[in-house]
Amino acid sequence: MKRFLYIISLLLILVMMAGCGDETAAEDGRYVVFKYNKQDIYLDEVYIYAQTTIEEYEQKYGKSVWKENIETDEGIEIDTADAARKEVIANIVKTKTLVSKADSFGIKLTENEKQDLELKADEFYAGLTDEQIAEVGMQRDTIATVLKENALAKKVYEYVMRDSGTEVSMEQARMTTFYDMFFECYSKDEFGNIVVYSAEKIKEQKEKADKAYKSISSEVDNPDLNIAFLGYTYDLKYAGSHTMSKEDIIETYGQEVLDALYGMENGQISNVIETEYGYHIFQMTAITDEKATEENKKQLTEKADQEYYANLITTWITELDKNYSYSKRVDNEIYSKIQFK
Repeated sequence: MKRFLYIISLLLILVMMAGCGDETAAEDGRYVVFKYNKQDIYLDEVYIYAQTTIEEYEQKYGKSVWKENIETDEGIEIDTADAARKEVIANIVKTKTLVSKADSFGIKLTENEKQDLELKADEFYAGLTDEQIAEVGMQRDTIATVLKENALAKKVYEYVMRDSGTEVSMEQARMTTFYDMFFECYSKDEFGNIVVYSAEKIKEQKEKADKAYKSISSEVDNPDLNIAFLGYTYDLKYAGSHTMSKEDIIETYGQEVLDALYGMENGQISNVIETEYGYHIFQMTAITDEKATEENKKQLTEKADQEYYANLITTWITELDKNYSYSKRVDNEIYSKIQFK
């Protein structure tokens, strides 16, 4: 069973990127959890997706995750099991939607691929116990269908993502590394609140910054000069090295500091610069940190791809079944037969 779930989870990676009513059964006695695009989605099919999601949650968060709440992107705390239940249904809907587009793109499984998946379905069904089969009315053909649909959906996903048009330039992704010798003009109380220094103490911090800059200026011709050691000399609490994007620098320090940093060469040291937080002396380490920039470019590209895919799949779902929604379609009484724990 675990090997089966592993195979399914590999095929499900593409849809992970991004009820009400009386208990009803189809003519053959199988329970229908919900309908999508005029298709009945049965309990045994949902069970396969659910077990994959349960395994992924427990691997990532531990088996005690079902006793906890998780926070949504909107900052709302919800029950973990409820979140997983919705994720399962969303994955099924996305898979069905991608499969529905296969013909229009001329995408299909080869006969060899179909035969291989049929053999896998036979193997995994044979490995199930009578209790596992009886639990949700598991049918062998359901396993084959899930395997084939996910393999086909993966092909469709890879095809449409080639047209995402995502292009992030190195300049957009630029990450800059610098040292900030920071003479702070505030402290934090026991509750984390900012407490601004007195005028006298602020004056002392300015004098320390000027003294440090004078000391640094006397060695400005030293190509190996590294001002980090002065952070220890002056016992500066918040001095340190930072790697930031353009947006992060503006948000943290403001436009004036960004202009100063972007006007510096590697190794160069700034004048004393005042911000609302205190006084700073910056030393440029790498105006373009190549390793960090490459990683940021990768992350920005992935984010853009995810947004492209999310918009595309949302449009397709609306076209296929404009009235679909989790709350209106899912029969929670039947769905509750699958335990998330």
